[in-house]
Amino acid sequence: MTDTVQVEIERKYDIDGQASLPRLNGVGGVAQVRYRPPMALEAVYFDTADRVLSANNVTLRRRTGGTDAGWHVKIGKGDRRIEMQSPLGSEELTVPRRILDLVRVHVRGQALTQIARLNTLRSVVDLMDGQGHPLAEVSDDQVAAMSVGFRAESRVQHWREWEVEVIDAGRVTSSSGGTEAFLDSVGQVLETAGARVSAAGSKVEKVVGKTADPLDPRAPLAGQPDIAEHSGGRAPGVGAALTATVRAQVRTLKGWDPLVRRNVEDSVHQYRVSCRTLRSILQTYAPLLDAEATGAVVKDLRKLGQLLSVARDAEVVRDQVAERLGALPGGATGPVAGMVPGKAVRRLRQSQAKAYDVAHARQLKRMRGEWYFEVLDRLDAFAREVPLSAELTAAEESAAAEAIVPLAAEQVDAVLALAAAMGSEQEHEARIEQMHQVRKEAKRLRYAVKAVQEATGLDLGTELVARMKTAKRLQEALGDHRDSVMFQEHVLATSRTAAAKGEDTFGYGVLFAAELATQSRTETEAEALVERLAGRAS
Repeated sequence: MTDTVQVEIERKYDIDGQASLPRLNGVGGVAQVRYRPPMALEAVYFDTADRVLSANNVTLRRRTGGTDAGWHVKIGKGDRRIEMQSPLGSEELTVPRRILDLVRVHVRGQALTQIARLNTLRSVVDLMDGQGHPLAEVSDDQVAAMSVGFRAESRVQHWREWEVEVIDAGRVTSSSGGTEAFLDSVGQVLETAGARVSAAGSKVEKVVGKTADPLDPRAPLAGQPDIAEHSGGRAPGVGAALTATVRAQVRTLKGWDPLVRRNVEDSVHQYRVSCRTLRSILQTYAPLLDAEATGAVVKDLRKLGQLLSVARDAEVVRDQVAERLGALPGGATGPVAGMVPGKAVRRLRQSQAKAYDVAHARQLKRMRGEWYFEVLDRLDAFAREVPLSAELTAAEESAAAEAIVPLAAEQVDAVLALAAAMGSEQEHEARIEQMHQVRKEAKRLRYAVKAVQEATGLDLGTELVARMKTAKRLQEALGDHRDSVMFQEHVLATSRTAAAKGEDTFGYGVLFAAELATQSRTETEAEALVERLAGRAS
């Protein structure tokens, strides 16, 4: 088995007695079933002494037996979990470095120890469509388990469970209208046969329990109403709202960390978005926060963003090569694209692919060092209870929406002020830089408003929400413009390299010129969106 990353979509059910799996033919597009011989699985689970992996919905195990023997790291969220697998390697039960790397964002300098051992006798039923393609599998597991390192709980526990796991989400969607509908259909049949939806998120949770996350965005602060229930009673104060918002983003950032380490597609971008969202929250609502503590965290987040920027920019330009060829009149196989030699295409892509690899390796080196873990420690400390400004009155602190909305409105004004400067700028290079600044400020507005909405459910008013949506469109238009400029710069630099080697550079000129239409279109679109943001659009 090689290293893999996949999204696991499953549901677990508890079952008593000797009930047999019901027939599932005809359920959710299932046309055929296939029964596999039983298999024996053995698994050892690991965590820190204070169960930090459990608190963050992460499972780490070493499994032998079956078709997926190896080291598994699972990051859970509802019915879906990201699962990363690696080969077993040696017979030692010490967590190998490549696996430890995937959980270091949580573990940092702590030791990992065994917490549980499970033996499972598994019988699998494959659920297939009419062409014999697998849709899902149902596992009938008989489990014997015991905790390790907890002497008072070292008795052997026995239970039985059924597990439904989607194998091909695309085919399931085609046959059943979506994975949720499919799992609902299968689950209804299993529940009729006596199964109960499991309250535990994983097998190991049944053995050693679930540890509470001290940075759970839904957990209330002392003396504050629960964010999850504020709509039914007293609205949360500034401290509770901003703490929930920051916690949610810190959790998201940590979730992308192992995917960046495995170099999963788009993970660098999403990790960078998390950093920028956190910065946007802290900078937009700075007057509500303690200046010294907030400034230190913003400084850390800025350094993290800079660390990611080189790899992300190279990734964007690398992936634009095929996209830009396809956008030429007639498409990638048309006569215009035919004017761009294959050698030019390879040179354009390979140089950025190499730049990305170098930047990503440099990024991982920093993410494996003490500086990075110290940054995470400071983020955690800040997120436990976001420190408020000492100048806030009790009345101001008690009403989050009333404090947040005016500051978001000020961010709208900042976008408009920069847009006005952009509109009057005549020098080409300076205008491009102004557009980039407008884009960043529009992005800050969007992130700051959306993050509070999603974490707290606060009503920030229809006007602000509408302006946030306009800011998103403005950011996207200017983002397309920025990407076009970056691609042009790459084409120009690469053409000079090719010219120095005596190669024909006409094809580079075709790609360079094609970007002018994109830039003209996005500038016109941005100007209209600025008018709308200012309330002047008809």
